[in-house]
Amino acid sequence: MVDFTDKWLPTYIRRDLAVLFCGINPGRVSATAGFHYANPANLFWRGLYEGGLTPRKLLPEETAFLLDYHYGITDLVSRPTRSSVDLREEDYSLGAEQFVQMVQTYRPRVICFNGITAFRHASGQKKGDVILGIQPQRYFSTQDWAGSYVFVIPSTSGANASFTREERLAMFGQLSLFLREQGWHPLHAQTN
Repeated sequence: MVDFTDKWLPTYIRRDLAVLFCGINPGRVSATAGFHYANPANLFWRGLYEGGLTPRKLLPEETAFLLDYHYGITDLVSRPTRSSVDLREEDYSLGAEQFVQMVQTYRPRVICFNGITAFRHASGQKKGDVILGIQPQRYFSTQDWAGSYVFVIPSTSGANASFTREERLAMFGQLSLFLREQGWHPLHAQTN
């Protein structure tokens, strides 16, 4: 039997994504199942649906369908662990470097970080307060690209005791509203 730490999850990405969702790293349940956010205690899939980002609640094994809605999904660190506290600084450094290269290649309109820690390590903003929701500046720009908007939500992990379930689920609705305001919401496309 293959140990879960040897099972890495795929990244689902392409050009012209409305949102690239980025978590910290795969946990034991997700790595074992082979799908993002497979732990039933995780609020991610429920949040997408209740926030109006998908027309129905997708199952973890339907992760590839996110691309149909112009969403992608990845993790900052590919290496699965029982808990993110098991990650080392070199995991974060390598993960952030690879993440920035990927973002600059595929150029998603919005990156939604599932967790403040993922945002801190990807952006290099390791100190200071982080506001939830849309960030005041774009990130990961290049000479010929202004960068992605960044939206930060509290971790949807069942282990997150810092925010209530309701607070975490409400952030998906705020992301949905931002996409509608920009005319980028896949389920509410504007005709101009």
